[in-house]
Amino acid sequence: MIVRADSAYYNHAVLAAARRGGARFSITARSNPATRQAIASIAEDTWTAIKYTDALWDEEDGRWVSDAEVTETTYTAFTGRRKAEHVSARLIVRRVKRLNPAAIGYGQGALFDTYRYHAVFTDSSLPVLAAEKDHRAHAVVESVIAELKDGA
Repeated sequence: MIVRADSAYYNHAVLAAARRGGARFSITARSNPATRQAIASIAEDTWTAIKYTDALWDEEDGRWVSDAEVTETTYTAFTGRRKAEHVSARLIVRRVKRLNPAAIGYGQGALFDTYRYHAVFTDSSLPVLAAEKDHRAHAVVESVIAELKDGA
């Protein structure tokens, strides 16, 4: 069993409950100084291009034309809590090139001006690309729930 959720559920209580229940977790990490520092420390040569939404196949290059890339690093969350409550797991990061110049300049430095980063905090045992794709599936479920709520 895996608990997948967006950043609204990125907190110690949710992760502790998942672990007590014997479930794995895959939760979108909030952007904060600690996660931004972890992302900034990732080596440039570790990123792997992925087929992303609306990607195109380039016959000549034999690859998907997509601006999305994925990598991972280890990360310890909730370090402001007592040591026994720190949670160490994988931080899987997807980055997408920014297409809107007006969205640049939130004081996060040049690294964050070029890309939008989406981090997932997980203890999934899946390989990085499979774990990232599996996590994105939570958005499909959320869309279905929203449609049901908005329906007749």
